[in-house]
This record gives sequence, C-alpha cells and structure tokens, in this order.
Amino acid sequence: MSPGEGETDIRRVCARLRSATTRAELAEVLYREVSGYSLFDLQALRGRVERDLRSLPAGYRQRLYPRVMEQLFDTHHALISTARRGDLDALDEPLTGQFQEFCGMVEKTCLTLESDPRLSLLYYLLAAFNLFVLDRPGHPVGTPFPGGFEVEVRNGEYVCPVREKADDVENALCPYCPAKQSDT
Repeated sequence: MSPGEGETDIRRVCARLRSATTRAELAEVLYREVSGYSLFDLQALRGRVERDLRSLPAGYRQRLYPRVMEQLFDTHHALISTARRGDLDALDEPLTGQFQEFCGMVEKTCLTLESDPRLSLLYYLLAAFNLFVLDRPGHPVGTPFPGGFEVEVRNGEYVCPVREKADDVENALCPYCPAKQSDT
C-alpha cells in the first residue's frame, strides 16, 4: 500500500466511525472494519506489543503481558462473535459526546505514525469496541500499573489507578475511558 493509499484508508475508516450515532451502529462499523484485517495482522499487532514491552522490567512485563493480550484477542473475539450472532439490537443507545473526539484523536495519531499506522488503527478499533460499545475500560480488569495497583471493579464500577494521571498523553485511551479514578 502506498503512503497516499494508507492515508486515504485511515481517513475513510475514521469517517465511517464518525457516521455512527448509536452503540449498535458503531459495533456494525467496527465489525466491518475489523473483519478486513487478517489473523496475520492481529498476530503482527501482538508482535509489535511484545517489542514495546521488552523495555519494561521483567516482573512487571510478565504481569502486564497477559492483560494486553486479553485486551487484543478477547476484544477481537467479542466483537466478531457479537456481530455474527446479531446481538447488536440490545446496544441501540446513543454514543457519548466523547466519541467524536476519540475519532479525531485516532485519525490524527494514525496519520502521523511512520511505522504501520494500519496496525495502530486496528488497536484503536478494538479499543473503541470496549470503550464505546461495551462501556468497558480500555484496559481489562486486572491490568497492572507500576506501584502494585490495577484496574478493578468496585461496587459495580470500573476504577483505575492512573485514570486522571494519563489525560495529558496525546494518544492515550484514558480521556475516553469509563473507569473512575481509584482512591488508592
């Protein structure tokens, strides 16, 4: 794919995302877009994550890796199986106001990447399913963070130890995450 084709594809996908007004519509768009990726692409994304994690301390990396794989593979499976079963009607609620901001962040981030923006787009498509369709955190429950804290469910609400601390990271999922800041 030439650089111009990749840019056009990213803009096209983000425009399709922006056209969704309900969780069900978004799930359908995400299903169509994610279905265009192969299992090889999903494995390539896994490989990129593994390379990114190499610089972390071994103990932390060993606790984090399974949660990141859950974030990718379980979300992919949930998206595909939900759409194929036709379970989208129950999701006919309007999208949050943050969704359009999310689409802008994804487009800007993917258009400025030099190294395979298509894989980054896949990551964000999967994240959108968790954040905006399922109303789940971007990182699965149990995802560890430095200091021994992790994403949890307390009294039926998702809580995260870094929710408010990561808002200043330009391409982070945190500003769109339904998790609340934990008190620990």
